[in-house]
Amino acid sequence: MSLGARNFAAKIKTTDSESVITRYYNGVREASRRCAPARSTGFAPEFSYPVLTDAWEEYFAVAGASLSPLGSYAGRNLVLLDLMKNPGTRTTKTTASLLMVARAVQHIDRTGESVLLFTPSSGNKAIALRDAVARALELKLATPDKLRIVTLTPAATLYKFRRNVLTESDELRARNPILVYSGPEAGDVKNIGRTFAEAEAGTGERVWYSLDIANYKVADACRAFYEHEFGDAQPGHRLLHAHAVSSAYGLLGYQHGIDTMAALGITHSQPGFLLVQHLATSDMVRHYLTETKGHDPQPNWERSDADEVYEQRSSPHFPQVTWNPQENLEPTFYTRNPPTAPEMTALIAEHGGSAVVVSLLECVQRYGTVRHHFQASDRPLPADPRHLAEWSLVMGLTGVLNSLDRGLVCGFDGVVLHGSGMYVAEPEQMPERSQVIEVRSAEDVAKAVL
Repeated sequence: MSLGARNFAAKIKTTDSESVITRYYNGVREASRRCAPARSTGFAPEFSYPVLTDAWEEYFAVAGASLSPLGSYAGRNLVLLDLMKNPGTRTTKTTASLLMVARAVQHIDRTGESVLLFTPSSGNKAIALRDAVARALELKLATPDKLRIVTLTPAATLYKFRRNVLTESDELRARNPILVYSGPEAGDVKNIGRTFAEAEAGTGERVWYSLDIANYKVADACRAFYEHEFGDAQPGHRLLHAHAVSSAYGLLGYQHGIDTMAALGITHSQPGFLLVQHLATSDMVRHYLTETKGHDPQPNWERSDADEVYEQRSSPHFPQVTWNPQENLEPTFYTRNPPTAPEMTALIAEHGGSAVVVSLLECVQRYGTVRHHFQASDRPLPADPRHLAEWSLVMGLTGVLNSLDRGLVCGFDGVVLHGSGMYVAEPEQMPERSQVIEVRSAEDVAKAVL
């Protein structure tokens, strides 16, 4: 056994569990030790995790993963890295949320203090944290008076929430409210949330404003650990890792996993990266193009009166056709000017790859092809795209296909698509409007929370 293999078994892999957390519990600790400290001055629990017991293993059990072949395109093999195994969330944010709540419980057990997790979110982080808190309470790892979760999301993404013990119990619903914001700019939930968290910082209440990227980098390092153990790496082959993103936390966490292994002498092939975004929030693509091409591209849209479609050929990085040059294809991706853009641009510049924006029209035009590739995976798409409740998977693969066709990514032998979330419309699983609270300001949030 090579030194790298011995180090992986000793420093990363912990058990043979199907949960990436339990399986790589040592790796999670290593990744935590190598994370930069949070810049925020607010409260956050230490990166300290409980000793694995049967109860904690059951709690972490839903953090599953798989690598599913998606066939080939343009001579490249396509693979889906699926971290959406938790049926209660269908999002990759499950892994980070389980670890964050575990840290909160550790803090509670060590100090006796209560912890209120608070997160503004487009939806995925919020539902994953609520699911993690519900699991901790149901397994009696914490008590309702010590552990709470409050989420603030745009009202338009309420469809992502699922009923669980936090909605069906009157007491738990009051302690763990779902707050929704109906204002004109979805991203304002972060501004409102930050104002609320800052106002509460000096009150003595342990409010954990949980958006620090370190919370997610640690969890997403497990993507690299899983690929290292189960990926089909071939000598001399280069892979491109693609992801539909808002702030690219997942790809940055994956890179953190590679860097963590490298620090331990574990060699893992370095891939390139492809960012996929939509027109409403394409700032990471624009940052990459501005820094590497020397200018911020402005597509020259021309409207075709015959079919009410806008077209452009001035930039291959932007949609060639769209119904609306400002369309909001997927409200999951709502962050403008993400602070992670420089780090992601630097990774692409160093390791290769590109960035591309897709439109709804392009996704619809490609839908049959995209659905064909997903049919053999664990994430088959509905025949009718109107049943989709999130477009991130379709966006991701559409961006890959467009980039290959346009020659934006060269020198790669295969593509690994990171799946963000998979939702189909399930109205019967959604909370009722009477089970959520609408807010307009930080003052409204404080009133609902306190």
